[in-house]
Amino acid sequence: HFFPDQRVRKTKWKGATVAEITLEEPLPADTLIVVEISGGMRDAHKVKNRAGRRYPLATADTIASGSLSGVLILEDTPLANGIIELYGLEPDSLEYFQRPLVRRTTTNEQGAYIFQWLPVPGGPWVARAFGSTDGSLRPGERDPQRLIPDTLRVVIEEPNGVVGVTTLYPFDKPGRLLTGPFPAPEHPGQVLAFTMIISDADTGYVGATASSGQYLMSVIHPDSGGVVTQVKPGVNRLIAFFDVDADSNFSAVPDTLLGDAIASLTDSVSWYLEPWTMQEGLRVNPGLPSDFIMPTWPDTLTAGEAPLLLAPSVGLADSLGVTLPDSLDFKTEEK
Repeated sequence: HFFPDQRVRKTKWKGATVAEITLEEPLPADTLIVVEISGGMRDAHKVKNRAGRRYPLATADTIASGSLSGVLILEDTPLANGIIELYGLEPDSLEYFQRPLVRRTTTNEQGAYIFQWLPVPGGPWVARAFGSTDGSLRPGERDPQRLIPDTLRVVIEEPNGVVGVTTLYPFDKPGRLLTGPFPAPEHPGQVLAFTMIISDADTGYVGATASSGQYLMSVIHPDSGGVVTQVKPGVNRLIAFFDVDADSNFSAVPDTLLGDAIASLTDSVSWYLEPWTMQEGLRVNPGLPSDFIMPTWPDTLTAGEAPLLLAPSVGLADSLGVTLPDSLDFKTEEK
């Protein structure tokens, strides 16, 4: 592999140790080209190379001396043979992975990596870190991956930049949603929230009761916000509601529990879902927090159905129709 990319016309091997590579075009002038020999290639003894190797080719008078270094860990263990890709931020109309790949490097057994021979000054860049269990140099659906959160640069004052430690998580590691204080109408009960993953077959959501046995309920406070925990990675829907009857379930309640203004509208008892609001399209990455803003609470209530009541069990009568004697005589039966 060449960075920046060069088109290869042909490759000719001389024995088992020398390869002659012919490019379609001459190397560009005043440019540093990094040649990468990927990990997994077999050497002359048919042994797979565990780590990749990189070499600089310069058509300029000097080789750039800038660098960026960091460490990858998987939860709490160094990630060996992890991959880090460096992309430019231009053109900004394209997704980062559709832009030209500036550089690629891998981690050692301690999870450490370094991008060498970077221009000074250089950047800005965005970096993607991931594991590649199949050696394809591309993350699979079940491989840990994330964007390194900072925009990376190399500056004259610090030509050897330090990225620091970046933590990756397994693909199915739950994340969490964070929110700050939010305005809430005057409803009784504390605010609970739960999430549901939005699949490709999802057809939308209408208000429906849900129990704490189905979903994990998290408490959030209008005055201080809170954390919704154990959120599945992917695109989620968040439901928040006032737990009017304090049963920790999203349920239907009689209007008598919703305040005098609601209860006075009718002489008979009506049932409504506990006051609720919803936000969709919340993306959560494995193991990581994401922020969200609590949506506005609606002024109307959603009609609900009264819960089914179990028929009362038939109890025993206080007295028996047949009067038992005060004492019983027991006799041994003769055989």
